[in-house]
Amino acid sequence: MTALATWVEYVNTSSTMVIFMFVFLCVLWLQATPDGSVNWPPGPKTWPLIGIVIGNANVFWKNDQMYLTFTELAKTYGEILHLRVGPRRHMVVLTGQDVIREAFVDKGEYFAGRPTFNPLAKYTSNGKGLLMQDGNDWKILKRFTLKALRDFGVGKSSLEEKIKEEVEVVLAEFDTNTDLPFDPKHLFDKAVCNVICSMLFGQRYNYDNEDFQHLLNVMSCLVELSGPKNEAASWLPGPLGLILISAFRKYVALDRETKDFVRTVIAEHRHTFDKDNIRDFIDIYLAAEKSGEETGALTDENMFVVIFDLLLAGSETTSTSLHWGLLYMIRNPDVQTKCRQEILQVIGEDRLPGMKDKGTLPFTEAAILEVHRLGSIAPTAIAHVVTETVKFRGYDLPKGTLVLPNLYQSHVDPAFWEDPFEFKPDRWLDENNILKTNPAYMPFCVGCRMCLGHSLAKMEMFLFMTSLLQRFDFRVLDADTPPTTDGIQGVTRCPHKYELVAFRT
Repeated sequence: MTALATWVEYVNTSSTMVIFMFVFLCVLWLQATPDGSVNWPPGPKTWPLIGIVIGNANVFWKNDQMYLTFTELAKTYGEILHLRVGPRRHMVVLTGQDVIREAFVDKGEYFAGRPTFNPLAKYTSNGKGLLMQDGNDWKILKRFTLKALRDFGVGKSSLEEKIKEEVEVVLAEFDTNTDLPFDPKHLFDKAVCNVICSMLFGQRYNYDNEDFQHLLNVMSCLVELSGPKNEAASWLPGPLGLILISAFRKYVALDRETKDFVRTVIAEHRHTFDKDNIRDFIDIYLAAEKSGEETGALTDENMFVVIFDLLLAGSETTSTSLHWGLLYMIRNPDVQTKCRQEILQVIGEDRLPGMKDKGTLPFTEAAILEVHRLGSIAPTAIAHVVTETVKFRGYDLPKGTLVLPNLYQSHVDPAFWEDPFEFKPDRWLDENNILKTNPAYMPFCVGCRMCLGHSLAKMEMFLFMTSLLQRFDFRVLDADTPPTTDGIQGVTRCPHKYELVAFRT
Protein backbone atom coordinates (compact mmCIF):
# COMPACT_ATOMS: atom_id res chain seq x y z
CA MET A 1 0.00 0.00 0.00
CA THR A 2 2.88 2.35 0.78
CA ALA A 3 4.36 1.85 -2.66
CA LEU A 4 0.93 2.36 -4.27
CA ALA A 5 0.34 5.54 -2.27
CA THR A 6 3.75 6.85 -3.27
CA TRP A 7 3.02 6.11 -6.93
CA VAL A 8 -0.37 7.85 -6.76
CA GLU A 9 1.21 10.88 -5.10
CA TYR A 10 3.90 10.99 -7.82
CA VAL A 11 1.27 10.81 -10.57
CA ASN A 12 -0.80 13.56 -8.95
CA THR A 13 2.25 15.82 -8.53
CA SER A 14 3.42 15.18 -12.08
CA SER A 15 -0.05 15.82 -13.45
CA THR A 16 -0.28 19.09 -11.56
CA MET A 17 3.07 20.21 -12.95
CA VAL A 18 2.07 19.25 -16.49
CA ILE A 19 -1.25 21.08 -16.18
CA PHE A 20 0.50 24.15 -14.74
CA MET A 21 3.05 24.23 -17.55
CA PHE A 22 0.33 23.69 -20.15
CA VAL A 23 -1.74 26.58 -18.79
CA PHE A 24 1.35 28.79 -18.53
CA LEU A 25 2.34 28.09 -22.14
CA CYS A 26 -1.23 28.67 -23.31
CA VAL A 27 -1.27 32.08 -21.62
CA LEU A 28 2.02 32.99 -23.30
CA TRP A 29 0.67 31.75 -26.63
CA LEU A 30 -2.49 33.85 -26.28
CA GLN A 31 -0.36 36.91 -25.49
CA ALA A 32 1.96 36.32 -28.42
CA THR A 33 2.31 39.15 -30.92
CA PRO A 34 1.68 37.84 -34.45
CA ASP A 35 4.58 38.58 -36.78
CA GLY A 36 2.21 39.42 -39.62
CA SER A 37 0.83 42.50 -37.88
CA VAL A 38 4.10 44.42 -38.26
CA ASN A 39 6.38 44.99 -41.24
CA TRP A 40 9.40 43.40 -39.57
CA PRO A 41 12.84 43.02 -41.16
CA PRO A 42 13.67 39.49 -42.38
CA GLY A 43 14.95 36.85 -40.00
CA PRO A 44 15.04 33.10 -39.33
CA LYS A 45 11.79 31.29 -38.66
CA THR A 46 10.98 30.04 -35.19
CA TRP A 47 10.33 26.40 -34.37
CA PRO A 48 6.74 25.24 -34.96
CA LEU A 49 4.35 25.72 -32.00
CA ILE A 50 6.94 26.08 -29.25
CA GLY A 51 8.56 28.91 -31.21
CA ILE A 52 5.51 31.06 -30.42
CA VAL A 53 6.54 30.86 -26.76
CA ILE A 54 10.36 30.79 -26.84
CA GLY A 55 10.92 32.67 -30.10
CA ASN A 56 14.36 32.23 -31.68
CA ALA A 57 15.91 30.82 -28.51
CA ASN A 58 17.80 28.31 -30.67
CA VAL A 59 19.72 31.24 -32.19
CA PHE A 60 20.75 32.70 -28.83
CA TRP A 61 21.87 29.34 -27.43
CA LYS A 62 23.59 28.16 -30.61
CA ASN A 63 26.95 29.69 -29.80
CA ASP A 64 28.53 31.14 -26.65
CA GLN A 65 29.67 34.03 -28.84
CA MET A 66 26.40 35.49 -30.09
CA TYR A 67 28.12 38.14 -32.20
CA LEU A 68 29.51 35.36 -34.44
CA THR A 69 26.02 33.92 -34.89
CA PHE A 70 24.64 37.37 -35.71
CA THR A 71 27.45 37.95 -38.23
CA GLU A 72 26.62 34.70 -40.04
CA LEU A 73 22.86 35.39 -40.02
CA ALA A 74 23.46 38.85 -41.52
CA LYS A 75 24.97 37.18 -44.59
CA THR A 76 21.60 35.53 -45.22
CA TYR A 77 19.07 38.07 -43.94
CA GLY A 78 20.83 41.38 -44.40
CA GLU A 79 22.02 44.28 -42.28
CA ILE A 80 18.79 44.51 -40.24
CA LEU A 81 17.97 41.14 -38.71
CA HIS A 82 14.70 40.35 -36.90
CA LEU A 83 14.51 37.80 -34.07
CA ARG A 84 11.72 36.88 -31.70
CA VAL A 85 12.47 36.93 -27.98
CA GLY A 86 9.64 35.04 -26.32
CA PRO A 87 5.96 35.52 -27.22
CA ARG A 88 5.75 39.30 -27.01
CA ARG A 89 9.21 40.75 -27.50
CA HIS A 90 11.16 41.29 -30.64
CA MET A 91 14.76 42.18 -31.40
CA VAL A 92 16.59 43.64 -34.36
CA VAL A 93 20.35 43.25 -34.81
CA LEU A 94 22.06 46.01 -36.78
CA THR A 95 25.07 44.99 -38.88
CA GLY A 96 27.29 47.48 -40.69
CA GLN A 97 28.69 50.80 -39.53
CA ASP A 98 26.34 52.88 -41.70
CA VAL A 99 23.13 51.31 -40.38
CA ILE A 100 24.40 51.48 -36.77
CA ARG A 101 25.26 55.18 -37.13
CA GLU A 102 21.95 55.96 -38.80
CA ALA A 103 20.06 54.36 -35.92
CA PHE A 104 22.10 55.54 -32.94
CA VAL A 105 23.24 58.95 -34.23
CA ASP A 106 20.84 60.21 -36.91
CA LYS A 107 17.75 58.72 -35.23
CA GLY A 108 19.24 58.46 -31.75
CA GLU A 109 16.16 59.81 -29.98
CA TYR A 110 14.24 56.69 -31.05
CA PHE A 111 16.93 54.16 -30.08
CA ALA A 112 18.10 55.41 -26.67
CA GLY A 113 15.96 53.19 -24.42
CA ARG A 114 17.10 50.35 -22.18
CA PRO A 115 15.41 46.98 -21.42
CA THR A 116 14.10 47.93 -17.99
CA PHE A 117 11.88 44.82 -18.08
CA ASN A 118 15.10 42.76 -17.82
CA PRO A 119 14.97 40.86 -14.47
CA LEU A 120 18.73 41.17 -14.03
CA ALA A 121 18.37 44.95 -14.32
CA LYS A 122 15.34 44.93 -12.03
CA TYR A 123 17.10 43.07 -9.24
CA THR A 124 20.46 44.81 -9.57
CA SER A 125 19.83 48.43 -10.60
CA ASN A 126 16.02 48.62 -10.29
CA GLY A 127 15.97 50.78 -13.42
CA LYS A 128 18.24 53.39 -11.84
CA GLY A 129 21.72 54.68 -12.58
CA LEU A 130 23.45 55.27 -15.91
CA LEU A 131 23.51 51.92 -17.69
CA MET A 132 19.92 50.71 -17.40
CA GLN A 133 17.83 53.84 -16.82
CA ASP A 134 15.62 55.67 -19.32
CA GLY A 135 13.93 59.03 -19.49
CA ASN A 136 14.72 62.49 -18.18
CA ASP A 137 16.44 61.29 -15.00
CA TRP A 138 18.96 59.40 -17.11
CA LYS A 139 19.71 62.53 -19.16
CA ILE A 140 20.25 64.54 -15.97
CA LEU A 141 22.51 61.84 -14.51
CA LYS A 142 24.51 61.57 -17.71
CA ARG A 143 25.06 65.34 -17.88
CA PHE A 144 25.95 65.52 -14.18
CA THR A 145 28.32 62.54 -14.32
CA LEU A 146 30.18 63.81 -17.39
CA LYS A 147 30.68 67.21 -15.74
CA ALA A 148 31.77 65.58 -12.47
CA LEU A 149 34.29 63.35 -14.24
CA ARG A 150 35.72 66.34 -16.12
CA ASP A 151 35.88 68.42 -12.94
CA PHE A 152 37.59 65.60 -11.15
CA GLY A 153 40.31 65.30 -13.73
CA VAL A 154 39.42 63.15 -16.77
CA GLY A 155 41.78 64.43 -19.42
CA LYS A 156 43.71 66.51 -16.87
CA SER A 157 47.10 66.16 -15.18
CA SER A 158 45.54 65.47 -11.76
CA LEU A 159 44.03 62.20 -12.96
CA GLU A 160 47.10 61.37 -15.00
CA GLU A 161 49.13 61.33 -11.79
CA LYS A 162 46.68 58.89 -10.18
CA ILE A 163 46.96 56.57 -13.17
CA LYS A 164 50.76 56.85 -13.15
CA GLU A 165 50.75 55.87 -9.49
CA GLU A 166 49.10 52.59 -10.46
CA VAL A 167 51.39 52.23 -13.47
CA GLU A 168 54.41 52.32 -11.17
CA VAL A 169 52.89 49.66 -8.90
CA VAL A 170 52.20 47.44 -11.94
CA LEU A 171 55.75 47.92 -13.23
CA ALA A 172 57.11 46.91 -9.83
CA GLU A 173 54.90 43.80 -9.83
CA PHE A 174 56.17 42.87 -13.29
CA ASP A 175 59.73 43.39 -12.03
CA THR A 176 59.17 40.80 -9.30
CA ASN A 177 57.98 38.32 -11.93
CA THR A 178 60.67 38.85 -14.58
CA ASP A 179 61.76 35.69 -16.36
CA LEU A 180 58.80 33.81 -14.81
CA PRO A 181 55.58 32.91 -16.65
CA PHE A 182 52.44 34.47 -15.16
CA ASP A 183 48.94 35.60 -16.08
CA PRO A 184 48.73 39.45 -15.99
CA LYS A 185 44.92 39.66 -15.88
CA HIS A 186 44.52 39.79 -12.09
CA LEU A 187 47.20 42.46 -11.84
CA PHE A 188 45.38 44.60 -14.41
CA ASP A 189 42.10 44.06 -12.53
CA LYS A 190 43.65 45.47 -9.34
CA ALA A 191 45.34 48.41 -11.03
CA VAL A 192 42.38 49.59 -13.08
CA CYS A 193 39.92 49.10 -10.22
CA ASN A 194 42.20 51.21 -8.03
CA VAL A 195 42.10 54.05 -10.56
CA ILE A 196 38.30 53.99 -10.41
CA CYS A 197 38.35 53.75 -6.60
CA SER A 198 40.64 56.78 -6.34
CA MET A 199 38.18 58.80 -8.40
CA LEU A 200 35.00 57.55 -6.74
CA PHE A 201 36.12 57.00 -3.14
CA GLY A 202 39.17 59.26 -2.85
CA GLN A 203 41.54 56.42 -1.98
CA ARG A 204 43.52 53.59 -3.47
CA TYR A 205 43.93 50.19 -1.83
CA ASN A 206 46.99 48.06 -1.28
CA TYR A 207 46.71 45.02 -3.53
CA ASP A 208 46.75 42.69 -0.51
CA ASN A 209 43.97 44.59 1.33
CA GLU A 210 41.33 42.00 2.29
CA ASP A 211 38.32 44.22 1.57
CA PHE A 212 39.78 45.19 -1.81
CA GLN A 213 40.53 41.58 -2.72
CA HIS A 214 37.02 40.54 -1.72
CA LEU A 215 35.53 43.31 -3.87
CA LEU A 216 37.62 42.17 -6.84
CA ASN A 217 36.60 38.53 -6.36
CA VAL A 218 32.91 39.41 -6.17
CA MET A 219 33.13 41.63 -9.26
CA SER A 220 34.96 38.86 -11.13
CA CYS A 221 32.17 36.40 -10.27
CA LEU A 222 29.54 38.90 -11.43
CA VAL A 223 31.33 39.20 -14.77
CA GLU A 224 31.49 35.41 -15.17
CA LEU A 225 27.77 35.02 -14.42
CA SER A 226 26.72 37.76 -16.83
CA GLY A 227 27.33 35.79 -20.01
CA PRO A 228 25.31 36.10 -23.23
CA LYS A 229 23.01 33.16 -22.50
CA ASN A 230 21.92 34.62 -19.19
CA GLU A 231 21.42 38.00 -20.86
CA ALA A 232 19.33 36.43 -23.62
CA ALA A 233 17.25 34.58 -21.03
CA SER A 234 16.67 37.83 -19.17
CA TRP A 235 14.88 39.27 -22.20
CA LEU A 236 12.17 36.60 -21.96
CA PRO A 237 8.92 37.23 -20.02
CA GLY A 238 9.36 37.34 -16.22
CA PRO A 239 8.87 33.76 -14.92
CA LEU A 240 10.26 32.11 -18.07
CA GLY A 241 13.34 34.32 -18.03
CA LEU A 242 14.03 33.72 -14.35
CA ILE A 243 13.74 29.95 -14.84
CA LEU A 244 16.32 29.99 -17.62
CA ILE A 245 18.83 32.35 -16.00
CA SER A 246 21.31 29.96 -14.47
CA ALA A 247 22.73 30.86 -11.06
CA PHE A 248 20.33 33.78 -10.78
CA ARG A 249 20.28 33.65 -6.97
CA LYS A 250 24.09 33.64 -6.85
CA TYR A 251 24.20 36.63 -9.17
CA VAL A 252 21.80 38.61 -6.98
CA ALA A 253 23.72 37.66 -3.80
CA LEU A 254 27.06 38.73 -5.29
CA ASP A 255 25.53 41.93 -6.59
CA ARG A 256 24.26 42.67 -3.08
CA GLU A 257 27.76 42.15 -1.62
CA THR A 258 29.26 44.68 -4.03
CA LYS A 259 26.54 47.18 -3.23
CA ASP A 260 27.07 46.70 0.51
CA PHE A 261 30.69 47.72 -0.01
CA VAL A 262 29.62 50.85 -1.90
CA ARG A 263 26.97 51.72 0.71
CA THR A 264 29.57 51.55 3.47
CA VAL A 265 31.85 53.96 1.63
CA ILE A 266 28.97 56.38 0.94
CA ALA A 267 27.95 56.30 4.61
CA GLU A 268 31.52 57.15 5.65
CA HIS A 269 31.56 60.06 3.20
CA ARG A 270 28.30 61.44 4.58
CA HIS A 271 29.79 61.39 8.06
CA THR A 272 33.01 63.19 7.05
CA PHE A 273 31.66 65.45 4.27
CA ASP A 274 33.12 68.96 4.10
CA LYS A 275 31.77 71.23 1.38
CA ASP A 276 35.06 73.15 1.37
CA ASN A 277 37.12 70.01 0.80
CA ILE A 278 35.71 67.99 -2.10
CA ARG A 279 37.72 64.78 -2.19
CA ASP A 280 36.15 62.63 -4.91
CA PHE A 281 33.10 61.79 -7.02
CA ILE A 282 30.97 60.88 -3.99
CA ASP A 283 31.64 64.29 -2.44
CA ILE A 284 30.69 66.01 -5.71
CA TYR A 285 27.41 64.11 -5.62
CA LEU A 286 26.78 64.92 -1.96
CA ALA A 287 27.52 68.61 -2.56
CA ALA A 288 25.01 68.72 -5.41
CA GLU A 289 22.46 66.88 -3.31
CA LYS A 290 22.85 69.31 -0.39
CA SER A 291 22.58 72.32 -2.72
CA GLY A 292 19.28 71.03 -4.12
CA GLU A 293 20.71 70.74 -7.64
CA GLU A 294 18.57 68.49 -9.87
CA THR A 295 16.84 67.08 -6.80
CA GLY A 296 14.54 64.88 -8.87
CA ALA A 297 17.39 62.78 -10.25
CA LEU A 298 20.14 63.08 -7.63
CA THR A 299 18.57 60.68 -5.17
CA ASP A 300 20.37 58.30 -2.83
CA GLU A 301 19.33 55.35 -4.97
CA ASN A 302 20.54 56.94 -8.20
CA MET A 303 23.83 58.00 -6.64
CA PHE A 304 24.41 54.50 -5.37
CA VAL A 305 23.70 52.81 -8.73
CA VAL A 306 25.74 55.36 -10.72
CA ILE A 307 28.76 54.64 -8.51
CA PHE A 308 28.19 50.91 -8.87
CA ASP A 309 27.90 51.27 -12.68
CA LEU A 310 31.14 53.25 -12.89
CA LEU A 311 32.97 50.83 -10.61
CA LEU A 312 31.98 47.65 -12.41
CA ALA A 313 31.94 48.88 -16.01
CA GLY A 314 35.00 51.10 -15.68
CA SER A 315 37.13 48.34 -14.18
CA GLU A 316 36.25 45.40 -16.40
CA THR A 317 36.49 47.12 -19.79
CA THR A 318 39.94 48.68 -19.43
CA SER A 319 41.43 45.66 -17.68
CA THR A 320 40.22 43.45 -20.53
CA SER A 321 41.64 45.88 -23.12
CA LEU A 322 45.06 45.71 -21.46
CA HIS A 323 44.83 41.92 -21.41
CA TRP A 324 44.18 41.95 -25.16
CA GLY A 325 46.99 44.47 -25.61
CA LEU A 326 49.73 42.22 -24.23
CA LEU A 327 48.26 39.21 -26.01
CA TYR A 328 48.65 40.93 -29.38
CA MET A 329 52.15 42.09 -28.43
CA ILE A 330 53.40 38.56 -27.68
CA ARG A 331 51.76 37.27 -30.86
CA ASN A 332 53.33 40.06 -32.94
CA PRO A 333 56.90 40.53 -31.65
CA ASP A 334 57.85 42.70 -34.64
CA VAL A 335 55.09 45.18 -33.75
CA GLN A 336 56.14 45.09 -30.08
CA THR A 337 59.75 45.84 -31.02
CA LYS A 338 58.75 48.71 -33.29
CA CYS A 339 56.58 50.24 -30.53
CA ARG A 340 59.39 49.98 -27.99
CA GLN A 341 61.92 51.54 -30.36
CA GLU A 342 59.57 54.45 -31.02
CA ILE A 343 58.93 54.99 -27.29
CA LEU A 344 62.64 54.88 -26.41
CA GLN A 345 63.55 57.17 -29.29
CA VAL A 346 60.97 59.82 -28.36
CA ILE A 347 60.86 59.48 -24.54
CA GLY A 348 63.96 57.58 -23.53
CA GLU A 349 64.33 55.47 -20.40
CA ASP A 350 64.53 58.08 -17.63
CA ARG A 351 60.85 59.01 -17.25
CA LEU A 352 57.43 57.42 -17.62
CA PRO A 353 55.40 58.27 -20.72
CA GLY A 354 52.75 60.94 -20.15
CA MET A 355 49.75 62.30 -21.98
CA LYS A 356 51.93 65.07 -23.37
CA ASP A 357 53.62 62.32 -25.43
CA LYS A 358 50.35 61.37 -27.10
CA GLY A 359 50.66 62.50 -30.68
CA THR A 360 54.40 61.93 -30.78
CA LEU A 361 54.11 58.12 -30.87
CA PRO A 362 52.01 57.46 -34.00
CA PHE A 363 52.93 53.81 -34.48
CA THR A 364 52.33 52.95 -30.81
CA GLU A 365 48.98 54.76 -30.91
CA ALA A 366 48.12 52.86 -34.10
CA ALA A 367 48.92 49.57 -32.33
CA ILE A 368 46.55 50.52 -29.47
CA LEU A 369 43.80 51.34 -31.99
CA GLU A 370 44.36 47.93 -33.57
CA VAL A 371 44.05 46.25 -30.14
CA HIS A 372 40.68 47.93 -29.62
CA ARG A 373 39.55 46.98 -33.12
CA LEU A 374 40.42 43.29 -33.00
CA GLY A 375 39.73 42.92 -29.27
CA SER A 376 36.15 44.22 -29.73
CA ILE A 377 35.56 44.06 -25.99
CA ALA A 378 31.89 45.10 -26.37
CA PRO A 379 30.91 43.14 -29.50
CA THR A 380 27.18 43.94 -29.25
CA ALA A 381 27.23 46.68 -26.57
CA ILE A 382 24.37 46.85 -24.05
CA ALA A 383 20.93 46.25 -25.57
CA HIS A 384 19.05 49.37 -26.64
CA VAL A 385 15.26 49.67 -26.81
CA VAL A 386 13.11 51.63 -29.27
CA THR A 387 11.40 54.38 -27.25
CA GLU A 388 8.56 55.01 -29.71
CA THR A 389 7.45 53.37 -32.95
CA VAL A 390 9.73 54.36 -35.81
CA LYS A 391 10.02 53.62 -39.54
CA PHE A 392 13.60 52.57 -40.18
CA ARG A 393 14.91 51.77 -43.66
CA GLY A 394 11.47 50.71 -44.81
CA TYR A 395 10.68 48.53 -41.80
CA ASP A 396 8.42 49.11 -38.79
CA LEU A 397 10.10 48.96 -35.39
CA PRO A 398 7.43 49.20 -32.66
CA LYS A 399 8.05 50.80 -29.29
CA GLY A 400 9.80 48.32 -26.98
CA THR A 401 11.78 46.56 -29.71
CA LEU A 402 15.21 45.42 -28.49
CA VAL A 403 18.13 46.62 -30.62
CA LEU A 404 21.67 45.22 -30.67
CA PRO A 405 24.51 46.73 -32.75
CA ASN A 406 26.95 44.15 -34.08
CA LEU A 407 30.09 46.20 -33.40
CA TYR A 408 32.29 43.14 -33.85
CA GLN A 409 31.25 42.74 -37.50
CA SER A 410 32.00 46.41 -38.12
CA HIS A 411 35.55 45.86 -36.85
CA VAL A 412 36.21 42.96 -39.22
CA ASP A 413 34.16 44.14 -42.21
CA PRO A 414 36.35 43.53 -45.30
CA ALA A 415 34.72 46.53 -46.98
CA PHE A 416 36.60 48.75 -44.52
CA TRP A 417 39.57 46.66 -43.41
CA GLU A 418 42.04 44.92 -45.69
CA ASP A 419 42.98 41.54 -44.18
CA PRO A 420 40.57 42.27 -41.32
CA PHE A 421 41.73 39.45 -39.05
CA GLU A 422 45.39 40.43 -39.25
CA PHE A 423 46.99 42.67 -36.61
CA LYS A 424 48.32 45.54 -38.74
CA PRO A 425 48.93 48.88 -36.99
CA ASP A 426 50.19 50.36 -40.28
CA ARG A 427 46.60 50.42 -41.57
CA TRP A 428 46.03 53.41 -39.26
CA LEU A 429 48.88 55.53 -40.71
CA ASP A 430 48.90 57.55 -43.93
CA GLU A 431 51.89 58.17 -46.17
CA ASN A 432 53.03 60.96 -43.84
CA ASN A 433 52.92 58.68 -40.77
CA ILE A 434 49.88 60.55 -39.45
CA LEU A 435 47.00 58.71 -37.79
CA LYS A 436 43.85 58.43 -39.84
CA THR A 437 40.29 57.55 -38.94
CA ASN A 438 37.94 54.81 -40.12
CA PRO A 439 34.12 55.10 -39.79
CA ALA A 440 33.84 51.38 -39.03
CA TYR A 441 35.85 51.80 -35.80
CA MET A 442 33.44 52.09 -32.87
CA PRO A 443 34.76 50.17 -29.83
CA PHE A 444 32.81 52.41 -27.43
CA CYS A 445 29.65 52.38 -29.58
CA VAL A 446 28.21 55.67 -30.92
CA GLY A 447 25.37 58.04 -30.20
CA CYS A 448 23.94 59.30 -26.92
CA ARG A 449 24.44 55.89 -25.25
CA MET A 450 28.13 55.81 -26.12
CA CYS A 451 30.35 54.69 -23.22
CA LEU A 452 30.70 57.64 -20.83
CA GLY A 453 34.14 56.50 -19.73
CA HIS A 454 35.76 56.32 -23.16
CA SER A 455 38.11 59.27 -22.48
CA LEU A 456 39.30 57.68 -19.23
CA ALA A 457 39.68 54.28 -20.92
CA LYS A 458 41.82 55.75 -23.72
CA MET A 459 43.94 57.61 -21.18
CA GLU A 460 44.56 54.49 -19.09
CA MET A 461 45.27 52.33 -22.13
CA PHE A 462 47.87 54.77 -23.47
CA LEU A 463 49.68 55.28 -20.15
CA PHE A 464 49.76 51.60 -19.17
CA MET A 465 50.69 50.19 -22.59
CA THR A 466 53.44 52.71 -23.37
CA SER A 467 54.97 52.34 -19.88
CA LEU A 468 54.95 48.53 -20.09
CA LEU A 469 56.45 48.48 -23.58
CA GLN A 470 59.09 51.03 -22.56
CA ARG A 471 60.47 48.75 -19.85
CA PHE A 472 59.70 45.13 -20.81
CA ASP A 473 59.98 42.69 -23.67
CA PHE A 474 56.98 40.33 -23.49
CA ARG A 475 57.21 36.82 -24.84
CA VAL A 476 55.41 33.49 -24.67
CA LEU A 477 57.15 30.37 -23.40
CA ASP A 478 56.49 28.36 -26.54
CA ALA A 479 56.68 30.58 -29.62
CA ASP A 480 55.38 27.71 -31.78
CA THR A 481 52.05 27.62 -29.91
CA PRO A 482 51.08 31.22 -29.08
CA PRO A 483 47.83 31.78 -27.16
CA THR A 484 44.66 31.96 -29.23
CA THR A 485 42.97 35.23 -30.14
CA ASP A 486 39.51 33.63 -29.98
CA GLY A 487 37.37 35.54 -27.54
CA ILE A 488 35.10 34.55 -24.65
CA GLN A 489 31.89 36.56 -24.51
CA GLY A 490 30.65 37.59 -21.09
CA VAL A 491 30.07 41.15 -19.90
CA THR A 492 32.97 41.87 -22.24
CA ARG A 493 34.70 39.86 -24.94
CA CYS A 494 37.89 38.76 -23.22
CA PRO A 495 40.85 36.55 -24.20
CA HIS A 496 41.27 33.01 -23.03
CA LYS A 497 43.63 32.68 -20.07
CA TYR A 498 47.28 32.87 -21.09
CA GLU A 499 50.69 33.30 -19.49
CA LEU A 500 53.60 35.45 -20.63
CA VAL A 501 57.16 36.14 -19.60
CA ALA A 502 58.38 39.73 -19.07
CA PHE A 503 62.08 40.48 -19.65
CA ARG A 504 63.63 43.79 -18.64
CA THR A 505 64.93 45.67 -21.67
